Amino acid sequence: MRWLEKLFGLFAGKAEKAGSSPLPDTDVVRPATWGDVETVAGLLEKHGVAYVLIGGYALHANGLIRATGDVDILVRNTPENNARWIAALSELPDGAAAGLTGEANPFPVDDGVEDDEPGVIRIFDEFVVDVLPKACGCSYEDLEPYIARLEEPGKGINVLDLDGLSLTKRGARDKDRSDLQQITMALDRLRQRRGIPASKPPDTGILPQER
Repeated sequence: MRWLEKLFGLFAGKAEKAGSSPLPDTDVVRPATWGDVETVAGLLEKHGVAYVLIGGYALHANGLIRATGDVDILVRNTPENNARWIAALSELPDGAAAGLTGEANPFPVDDGVEDDEPGVIRIFDEFVVDVLPKACGCSYEDLEPYIARLEEPGKGINVLDLDGLSLTKRGARDKDRSDLQQITMALDRLRQRRGIPASKPPDTGILPQER
């Protein structure tokens, strides 16, 4: 299928450097660090990308710890924004994302499935970056009200707040269920500190004292 060809094209650039087959090789990528998150965010900001950090490192930014080895970003799925994030991630050390240059609609779709939604693109550079047009059925536009700005000296990162993250953890995976349990407990603690009844949706965000 066309999307598999695209992914293999990305993998090949990395695998050739390692002298192996054109398939992803976990020996030639390393786990991502928070410094890598900052690098990715800096490139996305530089190119004016509409994005938000989700996944394990977004949990970390909200004060919840869960082991993760890649950087997950949700992006607005438009031709203009896709061109921007492809250009941004092409500046990572191995330039693996450059293979997508010129693709207005780069996200994989199974042509054999009616009404199939676009899926994730996994970019194997020095570390893995997962780029998503939707997370658990939620688009960038759906989650935009839950985007918080994590400000650090000289840099800023768009991160989903706890309410937004809870919407991305409604899947059947054990990891998602575990994450959702942590998020629910954290939201309950915030409600208690703010004196908000449990039945009332809280106005949550990323609070410096909570990180």
